[in-house]
Parts: sequence; structure tokens; C-alpha cells
Amino acid sequence: AYTGTFMSSGGFTRELGIEEVERGDADLISYGRLFLANPDLVLRFKLNAPLNRYVRATFYTHDPVVGYTDYPFLNKGSQS
Repeated sequence: AYTGTFMSSGGFTRELGIEEVERGDADLISYGRLFLANPDLVLRFKLNAPLNRYVRATFYTHDPVVGYTDYPFLNKGSQS
């Protein structure tokens, strides 16, 4: 049996990722699309803050800004 580190990815919410790791079905969870839309995803997960919705149509565009660097961070008031 495999005894190394196992990473799962694809469609996980914060809650489902926590459950997956707690059950021992994975050692860590990958959040690709959510990270694109939430540059502060770790903080949002820590605070259980709302997430920005990603716009799939901007994932593979030639524009270096739209859909990659224009997603907002949490504002200071929501971090306390």
C-alpha cells in the first residue's frame, strides 16, 4: 500500500477539504480555482470568510490582468 503523502483536488469546499483530511482520505487538499479568485484564500479559510466567485471564462485569456490579478482581497474590517 502507498505510504507517502496523498493530495486530493477538484471541487473541494473548505468544509469538504477539512472532512477529507480528518477522515484520513488525504493528507492535503489542492484549491486551484479558488486560489485564482481568492489571493488570500488561506486567510479566508481561517476566518471562514465569504469567497470571491471565479469567472471561468477568464482562466485562459491573453489579458495578463483580467481574471488573474483583479480579484479583491478581504477588506481590513472583515479580518478582525
